[in-house]
Order: sequence, then C-alpha cells, then structure tokens
Amino acid sequence: MTLVAEVPVYGGYTLSRNGGVVFLKGAIPGETVEAEIIQKRKDYSVAVVKNILSPSKDRITPACEVYGLCGGCHYQHISYETQVKMKEGILLNCLERIGKIRHPIDGTITGMPWHYRKRVRLKVSRDGRVGFFKPLSHELVEFKECLLLEPQLNEFIRKVKEKGPVTGVKEIQIAHGDITVVSLRGYQIDDELIERIVEAGASGVWVNGRWIYGEERICLPLHGYIYFISPDSFFQANWALNLKLTGMLGELISIIKPQRVLDLYGGAGNISVAVSGMGPGEVIVVESDTLAFRDGLYNLQMNGISNVRFINRAVESLRNPIKAEVVVVDPPRPGLTKKALSYLLRCSPQWIFYLSCNPSTLARDISRLSDDYSIDSIRLIDLFPQTYHIEALCILKRRG
Repeated sequence: MTLVAEVPVYGGYTLSRNGGVVFLKGAIPGETVEAEIIQKRKDYSVAVVKNILSPSKDRITPACEVYGLCGGCHYQHISYETQVKMKEGILLNCLERIGKIRHPIDGTITGMPWHYRKRVRLKVSRDGRVGFFKPLSHELVEFKECLLLEPQLNEFIRKVKEKGPVTGVKEIQIAHGDITVVSLRGYQIDDELIERIVEAGASGVWVNGRWIYGEERICLPLHGYIYFISPDSFFQANWALNLKLTGMLGELISIIKPQRVLDLYGGAGNISVAVSGMGPGEVIVVESDTLAFRDGLYNLQMNGISNVRFINRAVESLRNPIKAEVVVVDPPRPGLTKKALSYLLRCSPQWIFYLSCNPSTLARDISRLSDDYSIDSIRLIDLFPQTYHIEALCILKRRG
C-alpha cells in the first residue's frame, strides 16, 4: 500500500487515513511511504513501512545497529527536536480527544537524548545469550552497546558477556549509582556465576528477590539527601531529569507551604524525600510494594528525616481520608482506579500534583476530576528519549 502519514499517535505509530484507518510503524508525519499490513482489524489496520517514497526533513539515520529489532526504541529515525514536538502533539490530542480538555502545554522538560539510563533489565536465552526480547515475542536480540544506557552499565554488561554464556538465568536487572548492584532471576544460579558478576564490577548481588552478597542498595543524590534504592525497586532510570522534576515539585511545595503532603504510589520516597525539607509540616507516603516500603524507611533513617511517614498499603484499601493540602499521585500505566479516584476526592486537597506515564489515562482521570478541580498547568517531561513513552505532570487546583 502507498500511504501518507498524517499525525503521530501514542504507541510509536503515525496515523494514515488514505487507505482506511491505518496505524503506521516507522513513518514520520508528512511522509509518503510504501507499507505492508501486518494486522487487520474491523475498524483499523496496523502496517510497517517498507520503503520511503517522500522522506521527511526530520528523518535521520538510526544510531543503533539493532534499532527496529529489540523494540526498546521507537523514534531513533526522527531528530530529537521533532520527537519532542510529536510527543507534545500526542499529549494534547489525548487530552482533547479522550478528556475533552483544551489546555496548552505550559513547558517541556528535556535532558540528554542518549546514555541517560541508570538501570536496565536484560533477558537471557536458554543457551546463555544476553540481550532484549523482540516486541511481542521471546526471541532474543543481542547488542554490543545500548545507546540509552550510561557507559558504566554498558561496560559492566560487556565484561559479563565476554566470559561466555550466562547459564541458569532468565533475567538480569542492573542498577548503577555510586556502585553497581545486580539482581538475578533464574532456575540454577550458582556461586561461580555470582563470582563472575562480582568480578565484572557488581558491589552487591540479589538472587530471586533475596539479597545475598555485598551492598543491598545503590545510592543517588537527591537535593541534599542521599537516595538509597534496591535494584528490584522501581526508580526513575533517567535520574538527571528526575532531579529537575523533583526540584520543580519542591519549589511548588515551598510556595504553597502546606501543613501536610500526601504522596500516593510514593515508591521509596523519591518525591517525599526530595520535598521533605521544602516546608511541609508532614509528608505521608502510601506505597503497596514491600521492598520499596523497606527502602523508603531506610532512606528516612539514613538521612535523619523525621517529618515523613510511610504506610505500606494499596491506595485502594485506604478507608479514612487523609486530609492534606497537597496530594501527589503517580499511578501505574492504567491510571487511577475508581476506588483510588474516589479516595482522592474524599481527601479533598487544595492541590493535586498528578504525574502520569500514560497520556490516555491521564486525560480520562483529569476529566473525571474536572467537576471539582481545574487545570493550573500541564508539563511534558521527556524521561524516555528515543521511545514513544510520555511522562506528564498536571497541576490541578480545587474549584471554589
């Protein structure tokens, strides 16, 4: 099929309508391409670009030799400036189409487009090869260097692989901060493999969710504090941009001067630790993951923070509303459940800081909150350059 790519849509696609509704993989808005249908549904089709008939001025040569195979990147064929503009357009489109919301983006926060990741999850094949899975498959793609990773991570991976196949392991998760700590998951992890991981530069090793050697956590700088995190706990891989984001939230807190901040889905305290010294009387963190909860308590202890309290429960299980002038919500990709949304409304904060990794569910949830809250500002944070992933911050203020 010969198709004209029109507008970008979430998921790494570009929409085309001259052959019915077609979601194109590998095209840039404005291009004319030859494409092959790979999936046909009742209302739309999915196609991949086979040949560029009329290339965009924003098309560039991908820097990675396995781009398009491993599935980790989606936008390497697009100049970085255009990537950001496309994401802004996608965010605005989701807000208007799903939430019936018209509001400009008040600013976009960007950082380094390459070598920004401080953590990586690698897959291991049965024959011991290390790499990433192809999209929607268990076919392994090996690589010499991942251009999204910090150089220290690439060097560590190189040292591990140069010793030969990595057997008995299904997954390797590596986190790098002041040191490198590794989490191994598999079915036959012996002492020889652990020694090999340590020789490659790991200062700590976890096996199947249990800490067994060296240091348990890496530590990272966080606005005058030290943030400790286990390799299996979630933390923002793009730490440089995370510092910009948490710094901005801290400035807002210092202006509002709330007596209490409630941090829902708070992890190990990335936001709560960062803002704890910016004026709030108390910060309450709600986090369901036990490992993140433990890391959070450790962060309070090691930094001597006394005005932050952790609750190890799911947001949906909370009954009595915790009254706070500011509530920070950073839910997973599906967004706020109906129970979580109801709980948030019962807390009735003056301000809601909504961090989202999914513009579709963000638009849906803002729409559900719109009777009680108006939008003060919306910002895009490009935490994941070269990918279609979008992080957004919406500041909501209670009406009346």
